[in-house]
Amino acid sequence: MYRNTAHGKPQWARPILADMIEKNIDWKAFQGEAAPHAFDANRYMNWRFFWDYSGGNFYENMCHQLAFWYKVLKLRIPAAVTAVGGIYLWKDGREVPDTMNVAMQHSEDLLFTWDSGFGNDELGVTEHVLGTDGTVVGAYAMRKPVRYIPQKVNRPDRTALAGKADGPKWPLLPHMQNFLDCIRSGKEPNAPFDLGFRTSITARMAVESYRQGRTVRWDPMKEEIV
Repeated sequence: MYRNTAHGKPQWARPILADMIEKNIDWKAFQGEAAPHAFDANRYMNWRFFWDYSGGNFYENMCHQLAFWYKVLKLRIPAAVTAVGGIYLWKDGREVPDTMNVAMQHSEDLLFTWDSGFGNDELGVTEHVLGTDGTVVGAYAMRKPVRYIPQKVNRPDRTALAGKADGPKWPLLPHMQNFLDCIRSGKEPNAPFDLGFRTSITARMAVESYRQGRTVRWDPMKEEIV
């Protein structure tokens, strides 16, 4: 998940408006159960920068790319997660990293890695599932067709395949429609609660690993990050 913005225009930064003063903002309600701080319009407007209210890009984008493959591959919560990175580009007071790498070790004999940076978008948003018989190239938010590229060493007679990209221009519309339909019908949505639980815990493990500077593990019996 790679992005870039023009010099002087940090990723996620929002301007502080003149009327964002203490008397106009319910600062206590905004902070909620987070650690108390003196009023700060930047903290209020650019809450994504701060750990008190945000999980950084682990929460913003990693969870979305995980969810699709966690469902397709039926992956459980990883046994261990290691996250590294730092604030390499935007020295604007943010606490969350702008560059990061996450390695998720799964008991399904699969290593799921996720990389993100805010200083170069050459690699864009891509997903590759690498297997001995071929590669599946994903499509974040289904903006492009899913493709299969054979590994000729094991499947010399197979040819590349591509799915269809005939959905709406706004790719989130089918997800919202499915959600509303399931509210009306009572059926299980395409992204059920358990899928959200697994991806959320994984994102939380990444945050804990990054902040603690160590590999963290999942205790499935106690359902705790250790």
